[in-house]
Amino acid sequence: MITLLILSLIFQPVMSVSAATRPTYYARVMMDNSYFYKQPIDEDNYANKYFILPKTYFVELTNDFNDLFYEANYMGVKGYVKKESVKAINGLPENAFLNNVKFRVYNNDSRDMRDIPSPDGSLIETITSNSRNITYIGKIYGEEKVPSRPNVWYFCKYTTDSDHYGYVYADYCDDGYGEKISWNENTEVVTYIDHPDFSINDETPKGLEIGNKTTAIVIAILSIPALIFIFLLIKGSKVIKAEKKSPNKEVIDY
Repeated sequence: MITLLILSLIFQPVMSVSAATRPTYYARVMMDNSYFYKQPIDEDNYANKYFILPKTYFVELTNDFNDLFYEANYMGVKGYVKKESVKAINGLPENAFLNNVKFRVYNNDSRDMRDIPSPDGSLIETITSNSRNITYIGKIYGEEKVPSRPNVWYFCKYTTDSDHYGYVYADYCDDGYGEKISWNENTEVVTYIDHPDFSINDETPKGLEIGNKTTAIVIAILSIPALIFIFLLIKGSKVIKAEKKSPNKEVIDY
């Protein structure tokens, strides 16, 4: 038992080395009408599109999916973005997403949150009148809800006891003061890179990193006294056991 304890103390630093992780990259949205896709398929209809990404802001790139798409994340929504629409950067931006843009609905025609930008979509939630717990994520052109009115819908997050994601008809939404929602461009200065490298992944086995020769040498040197001690401890234990099995007999002279 003591031997196992000592061995665990010796080799514990080796096994606690963290596993390698996939690097995180961000990419700036460079083009107008850059869509965030549900699946990596280039289809020109809203069925496979979440919303239009705000130009000058960023998406988090999670993987290089194929020649056309990156796998990405935007404000908690996972999807895909075309490579031609974005440009990867070095490092992390200070303000990646268009956060905290709130709006309200002031007409019953915009209170129904749907799963697609259409009045025929499934109802997700009915928004409380004049609620301001609605966070703007992006917009998309969908089906006309009111005749002769615009066909713009907002993809958003509606917060009650939990978060609900879906589409609301944008024509009867404002910033809470009678104005259409708006925001400033992201003018943050960044350094662009051509090809983000996703080759390091989360599957790297835990243990001593290959090539960390200094760590290996130090551990080996520090282990020598302990190994000698273990050897002597085991040897002494065997001697004691042998003495117990073959005790010295007293010779009696009759």
